[in-house]
Amino acid sequence: MIVQGMNRSASLRFSVVYAFLAVGFPCAAGEFGKVAAVIESNCLGCHDSETREAGVDLTSVVESLQPGHFSLEPGEPSLDPNADQSRLADQSRLWGKINRVITRRQMPPEDADVLEERERRLLLDWYRDEYVLRNGKTHLGPSPLRRMTRYELGNVLSDLLLVSSEDALETTQGNVLARRVDVSAIPSDLPGASGFSNDATRLETLRPPLREISAVVNNALLDLAQDDARLKAVFGKLLPAAVEPADALDSSGFKEKVLPGILLEFIQRACRCDQDRSKELTDFYLEAYGRLTQSSVPRRQIFFRVIEMILVSPDFLYRVEESRGQNEPYPVSALELATRLSFFLWATIPDEELLAVAKSERLLEKTELLQQTKRMLDSPKRLSLAEAFAGQWLGYQELLDNREYLVDQKWNRAAYDEVFFFFDEMIRANRSILDIVDGDWLYVRDSKVRQNGQPYIRIPEGSVEYKYGDVLTAKAWERAVGMRGYRPPVLVRPGDNQEGGLLTSPAVMRLTASKNRTSPIRRGVWVLETMIGREMEPPADIPPLEESLEQFTAVENPTVVQLLALHVSRSECIACHKSIDPLGIGLENYSPLGEWRTTYADKTLVNSKGVMPSGTTFDSPRQMKRLMLELYGDEIATNFVRRLLAYAIGRPINPCDQVTVDKIMERVREDGYRMNTAIEQIILSQPFLCRQDD
Repeated sequence: MIVQGMNRSASLRFSVVYAFLAVGFPCAAGEFGKVAAVIESNCLGCHDSETREAGVDLTSVVESLQPGHFSLEPGEPSLDPNADQSRLADQSRLWGKINRVITRRQMPPEDADVLEERERRLLLDWYRDEYVLRNGKTHLGPSPLRRMTRYELGNVLSDLLLVSSEDALETTQGNVLARRVDVSAIPSDLPGASGFSNDATRLETLRPPLREISAVVNNALLDLAQDDARLKAVFGKLLPAAVEPADALDSSGFKEKVLPGILLEFIQRACRCDQDRSKELTDFYLEAYGRLTQSSVPRRQIFFRVIEMILVSPDFLYRVEESRGQNEPYPVSALELATRLSFFLWATIPDEELLAVAKSERLLEKTELLQQTKRMLDSPKRLSLAEAFAGQWLGYQELLDNREYLVDQKWNRAAYDEVFFFFDEMIRANRSILDIVDGDWLYVRDSKVRQNGQPYIRIPEGSVEYKYGDVLTAKAWERAVGMRGYRPPVLVRPGDNQEGGLLTSPAVMRLTASKNRTSPIRRGVWVLETMIGREMEPPADIPPLEESLEQFTAVENPTVVQLLALHVSRSECIACHKSIDPLGIGLENYSPLGEWRTTYADKTLVNSKGVMPSGTTFDSPRQMKRLMLELYGDEIATNFVRRLLAYAIGRPINPCDQVTVDKIMERVREDGYRMNTAIEQIILSQPFLCRQDD
């Protein structure tokens, strides 16, 4: 036994858990022992059940790798399946951590013996064979059933019912630029394990709030029923404006003979289904219509009741895809792909052109798929990526939704717009993903640019080579924001070393600070987790910062750097804080509202000097950000791809997705980390084009 003191029952539990993992995999029993020996000799000294440095205990990993522990012994009772699944998940998470730190060469630490390349390769190959591949082949895992989020439902109803900011028949501007159907009565969708509200693995565990959805749909239809022009545009036929008694319907202009065609066309678009399923649903709702006409309710009201039934049905609320019951990846249909593409790029249903291309099957061709992608990114509806994806990933949606971050309505709106416009600019101009950290451009609120003495250089129109059109016009934005005289932010180059990129924007600085003071630890953790993509788990029994302050008697008014040094003096803290602290300290020149400062309120000088984990020093935020890109640049881009892929496929990124992420990143690196290369490669990836049922 490598781990002493474990009773037979505990040992058996570990062996049974690993039996699930071992079945069907190509590794021989001898490999189990080799992997266990590497972990025992290099890792258990700091990560056993007693030491647990950084909160990591690898005891169970080593125990589960022992030869002969691949099945239950005769006479032993089977274990609780739920408990087994929990232990399997724990093992997967532990192996994921091992794989990450070995890949990044973070472990063993510098003061320990270096891991031999043979040993390093053994651990990486083990993880790939056991967790990434299935029987030596790539796979996707089960494709979950996806339900519309509240945000998506508002967009879809607006598109279906032509609800827009001004003339419903002439403008189809989407998302932010349109007046959406009011969906505030529907409970908000909390993010799942993927970090996004469209996480199917979370939504499938929740009952859809049908009562609230029905109320929203009913109100939207009542609004539609009062506008004959919109009615004609939506349904193709002019329905009578007045509600008339049943016995006068034939002469009122309500043409029931065209009802099957109206319903068929509406169902095809609303439910995104093929001709056969559309016909089946049309027959079902025609039958429902016929039953309702037996009452004294006017035909017009019955028609809208049937439309409401469609808009609360599973075929509408869920993105239903045909299942073949296969445990290997297979392509989705053209219509299913159109739905995936539209919800990814627009957070709504396909438009007429995309549906037509899908019905012709041309969408399954790579050239046509990329052509449609480019067309859709040239539409105002692409703003959903800045609003729903980036707003959740970077957290700036909280500036509008969470009163904890409220300064005043105008400040929060302007801070939000600066990062919102920034993210859309990255798509529109196909800029580098790494500009998020340290681009030589940014968006700044108009009032600040016009202030005398501000070091901004306006970037003139025509000086940037744009791939897609400008959809954020000042007039449209003033109307969308709803503030009279409001002007959108301005694209500028910073005239000094204080700003640049999105990291040091007022929005991010506000989100990573408390109301009245900054916290280098909080900001450093946010940068590591959100931008770089490293999972941070605090060890137990962390001393509060105030407790560290009480212990500091050697210096009056200690600096932030001195206080942090004492706070993390414990050996189990140093490993993580070596990466956390410089990222936070390097941002200390920015107040909780993102304003540049050189002193604190008590006139103490701000010290933003630090040392990166590589040992390189910096003296300013600009130097810190450049070193950050040198040290973490590829990780930042990879983290972005993982986040965007999770948003696109509506589920957390699993070990089996490593092959996909690696392929996407290969192309992204080749193209200089360009934003649209990442988007296009995600759309061309196997998880986006295919599904799997087991």
